[in-house]
Amino acid sequence: MNDSKEHLDFFNQAYSDPSKHSGCSTNSNLRFESRADALQVKNMLIEKSPHTKFYDFSVEYINPNKSMQVGWYITVKKVDKPAQPHQKDQTKENNQQTKK
Repeated sequence: MNDSKEHLDFFNQAYSDPSKHSGCSTNSNLRFESRADALQVKNMLIEKSPHTKFYDFSVEYINPNKSMQVGWYITVKKVDKPAQPHQKDQTKENNQQTKK
């Protein structure tokens, strides 16, 4: 896709602060003509954006009201707790074993 960098830039700017978002959002800037394009951008966002740890993603076909166009959208859902790196879990586990 030609606009992959533009989608990444948009996501990084719009979703950098999870406290500014409700639980779930569907944004017209993440609308695609095909499911394959939406999946490709979704996977690219997950790989390249540092902010994706705060969100879950799904690709859905939406036929909404007049305010949005019919098409494939990446829906962004805020997660309660961001994914923790494995290293932190290991350190926490080691500290608990040391205390015993």
